Amino acid sequence: MNIREKYKALFKIFFKQNKKVTVREAAAEAGTSKSSAQRYRKGVERRNLYPESFLWETEEGYNWLIILMCAVLYIFGIRNAVGMETISEFFKLIRLDKHIGVSPSSLYNLISEIEKSILEYKEKYENGNNVVGQSVVGADETFFDKMILVMIELSSGYIILEEPSEDRTYETWKEKSLRALKNLGIKPLYMVSDNAKALVKLGLKGIGCNRIPDLFHAMNEIVKVMGSRFANKAASTHRKLTESIYALDLLIESDKCSDEKIMKMQIQIEDLKSEHEYIIDGQAKYHKELHNFTKNVHPFSIDGSIPRTSEDVQRSLLIVIQSHKKLAEEFEIKDNKNKFNKVEKQIPDIAELIDIWWAWSKESILQFDLDEEKADWLLYYLLPSIYWPTQLKRTSSEALCDEYKNAVEQSQKNLENHPLTSTILDDEMEKYRNWADWMVSKFQRTSSAVEGRNGALSRMNHNQRSIPTTRLKVSTVIHNFGIKRRDGTTSAERLFGKKFPDLFQWIVERMGDLPLPRSHSLTS
Repeated sequence: MNIREKYKALFKIFFKQNKKVTVREAAAEAGTSKSSAQRYRKGVERRNLYPESFLWETEEGYNWLIILMCAVLYIFGIRNAVGMETISEFFKLIRLDKHIGVSPSSLYNLISEIEKSILEYKEKYENGNNVVGQSVVGADETFFDKMILVMIELSSGYIILEEPSEDRTYETWKEKSLRALKNLGIKPLYMVSDNAKALVKLGLKGIGCNRIPDLFHAMNEIVKVMGSRFANKAASTHRKLTESIYALDLLIESDKCSDEKIMKMQIQIEDLKSEHEYIIDGQAKYHKELHNFTKNVHPFSIDGSIPRTSEDVQRSLLIVIQSHKKLAEEFEIKDNKNKFNKVEKQIPDIAELIDIWWAWSKESILQFDLDEEKADWLLYYLLPSIYWPTQLKRTSSEALCDEYKNAVEQSQKNLENHPLTSTILDDEMEKYRNWADWMVSKFQRTSSAVEGRNGALSRMNHNQRSIPTTRLKVSTVIHNFGIKRRDGTTSAERLFGKKFPDLFQWIVERMGDLPLPRSHSLTS
């Protein structure tokens, strides 16, 4: 019997029996010495300082303390890298330091136990699982005191690879990523990444799949040319306009200026107003064309939800690039590093995603063994009615949201008006909708999940001034098995298509006895 079990036994004898017992009787029943039983009873009386104090002596209260300790260390200590000194202070503020050990050293030991338990969870539940069907992956690297290579299955958000590395060469990427993909049974149909040579080669040769340029990075090249230049021109003109208006007001107030000079300044101010409006109008056109770039990379047209091909998309994107070039020429914005040409070269590969996805969709519906009419209904009516609401949820731009809302309404109207829709039974419709949800998740234009993960790693690195190797491994497991989307699913559940035991509950169930507080707490 360890010390915690002995104290639980003494508590039941002293405080949960209807009859009063002597110290000698309690000691005999608990199998301990009389002096030990006496010290425990006095300790309970000394710790009973607050209304809730007695609760922590009960078995139910102690079990809740285990959950609280695990939750605080799991959420704040591990996931958010809050220091143990701060967490120790927190436990003292909520008056638990008389009941459990909350010193920084005790908390460090508990953190180590939790991390060990999380890694055991990974060994038990990740190994032996295989992905059914093809997948979409994204890859990139991020830099801190060490480089970390990150690869994610984009439709589920599952981290396939997250390892420190000395370099980011093709050979390194190939060795690490192929091993990780093989372990999980993942067979990528295509990979989304920036245009780093090692990543392009990894997709085409190392993994042996299609390689799609990241849409965000392509658009960012345009922003590098146009965004700050337009902003600077608008700010400069506005500043000159404000200064001129202020100078004119001073002249008028002084009564020492001729009408001719005042009129000359008023004309100058009007010219500046016109120039400012002209620049603002150009900036609005630039933003509109930037939106046109992203609006065109969809498998359906945004107006009418008509199926598109890679040729359609390529043609539209080339028009957008030409519009940007004309705007840059009109407003004397120089493309010194040939960013526009760089984006233009990527357009065929960006557009290729459309044909890849359509081929995947048409191959996938063969499982249903549908006639031509129902197959067309599924692909061209039900699928867009699922696709556009998903895109709407992903979009934060108000201008794009309005257009996507119209696309949602139109696609749903098209579905409702189709004669087959009313003939589909509920169970059958649910089956088709589940397929459509899955298929829509496979349309990935960017590696934003990887960029988001890099941002999370950056915050972690900043908070704890580095990322220890063990903490990185633990963080990967938490991301895959512990963090849930709004629908309540984890990345692992979405990737493998099955439920896993709750990670936090796993930790709680394997947490041993909480550390004892320091002297004059439990026993004195």
